[in-house]
Amino acid sequence: MTPTDRTTAEQLQRDSIVVEGHRDCYEQIYRLNQGEENPVRDRLIPRLRAGGVDVVIYAIGGDTIAHSNGTDRPLAATIQNIDALVRAVDGPDVEAEVLTDGSGLPLEPDGRTRFVLHLEGCKPLEGDLSSLRTLHRLGLRSAQLTWNVRNELADGVMERRTGGGLSRFGVEVVREMNRLHMLVDLAHIAEAGFWQTLEVAQAPLVVSHANARAVLDHPRNLTDAQLSAVAQVGGVIGVHCLPAYVDPDVPTVDRLVDHVEHIAGLVGIEHVGLGADFPTSDGPRPAREQRFPRKHEQLAGFEEIDKLATLTSVLLRRGLDESQVAGVLGGNFARVLRDVLAHDLR
Repeated sequence: MTPTDRTTAEQLQRDSIVVEGHRDCYEQIYRLNQGEENPVRDRLIPRLRAGGVDVVIYAIGGDTIAHSNGTDRPLAATIQNIDALVRAVDGPDVEAEVLTDGSGLPLEPDGRTRFVLHLEGCKPLEGDLSSLRTLHRLGLRSAQLTWNVRNELADGVMERRTGGGLSRFGVEVVREMNRLHMLVDLAHIAEAGFWQTLEVAQAPLVVSHANARAVLDHPRNLTDAQLSAVAQVGGVIGVHCLPAYVDPDVPTVDRLVDHVEHIAGLVGIEHVGLGADFPTSDGPRPAREQRFPRKHEQLAGFEEIDKLATLTSVLLRRGLDESQVAGVLGGNFARVLRDVLAHDLR
């Protein structure tokens, strides 16, 4: 990337709403366990601001053991994680807030970071809709139905052999999330559950971090039929920045843009966003988590969100105009967030 390319990319990021479509709270948990006072303020937010990020969809709990601080108490851990984040951004010296209403999304960058609280899998609900409603009152506005494995709602993608889809409870959760104006996210779900959710859902939905299976045949990536279905309901696919889902043999940003181009050519660039899911700053993960094997952990030159200009410059070089790139960086995700989170029902 030439200095001119970087300058152009960085200026576009400063002028655009940037939405990081998926980030886990693992760093927050790990650094607090190490005794740091406020890692969100001191580590995470400066990195997000360096990448121009205005909104981050932040997995504050979920199905993984790491989301629960190594315990088997997912609901209690999620409440603790929410409390820690709210306290971290509550202060005049922190230009950040928890976003609960789509009207709170700025039309242009204003130097503040917004966190959309998200579950990466609904295990923290512990099979009870009252948990969903209570977490909503605490600020939760987005959720994946599953992570890789099975929970009370549906089968995750690592259980796809069974052909299992949504449970009755899963159907109830989707309907209640629609009523509460929460964002339904189909990342990680097995294909049967994907299609059954589309039958039930009454609002745009997203797949926050996944790529195109036509470019790389991986179970976590989406078929062309799935990509088209998300677009048909007005949703967004956030491209995934881990080499395992881009191309483990060609772990480059150019190869990531191949996924962008495929999705855009199939359904339109207005349905492409930035999923990210960087593990760089997470700290160690529990050994008993069921994760797909990874040959590389990061794309060369795009190891964290503060290197976003690397992606932006490649998107421009590959022929997208500035308005299209701005949509990928965040405009498209922001459109869906404004639509779905239209009313704050606290």
